[in-house]
Amino acid sequence: MAGGVQGAERDQMERHFFASPVRREKLRIAAALKERQQISAKPWRPSRELRIAASVLIIFGLAFGIWWVIRGGESEFDKGMAAMQTGYRERRPIEPRISTLSYLPFPLTRGSAGNNERKEDFRRAELHLAQAVKEKPTPEAHHALGKAYLAQGKFDEAIREFEQALSGNRNPAQVYNDLGVAWLEKGDFNRSLDSFNTALQLDGNLLDALFNRALCYEKQSRFDEAKADWNEYLKRESTSPWAYEARQHLIRLTMTLIY
Repeated sequence: MAGGVQGAERDQMERHFFASPVRREKLRIAAALKERQQISAKPWRPSRELRIAASVLIIFGLAFGIWWVIRGGESEFDKGMAAMQTGYRERRPIEPRISTLSYLPFPLTRGSAGNNERKEDFRRAELHLAQAVKEKPTPEAHHALGKAYLAQGKFDEAIREFEQALSGNRNPAQVYNDLGVAWLEKGDFNRSLDSFNTALQLDGNLLDALFNRALCYEKQSRFDEAKADWNEYLKRESTSPWAYEARQHLIRLTMTLIY
């Protein structure tokens, strides 16, 4: 309290100089100020846990910012394809295979709990993709819009888009497959068969078109040709859910030919 003063001199100072309460209060205040200055002079360093937490917050903030920019810049084409994938759930809208879409069952009984929501998703896909075609009418945009129409049963509109998609498309076999699906759903089996044959000529490994051609033969009661295509399909692909459906068709055809 008395700085560097020690011994007898310290005792004398405490008895006389600091005997006054006012002087003792001043000394207390001075000591408190000195202590605060010493604390303030020490550099503050955050703990390791605090530094880690701050780093995590910065990373998450940057990631969110990037995500927000990407979402904000999402094209009409991307929005349409996202809506298409959302609508394509639980069951596929038609029995034939639409190119690039993954497997979903096709129940013989129509309707499901999410049918209205699914229709709304396909409708949103149509609106976004129609805008994409308007902004940039690429073959891919026309093809995607055709698939949105196809999923909604708008077969004439789908055919129109697929025909426009054929010019300059990088995957014309897929377009011909989907064009064949639209004709098949309209009941024009000859045009449907021509489209599937063209698709397989362009890409002999396109299983979508082989599956659909077997369906087309079956609907025409050309059972021997349908059976040959189902067998060929199962030679190439025998383990997927699509193969299971092909096998069920083949069993029914075999029973039909026997009886």
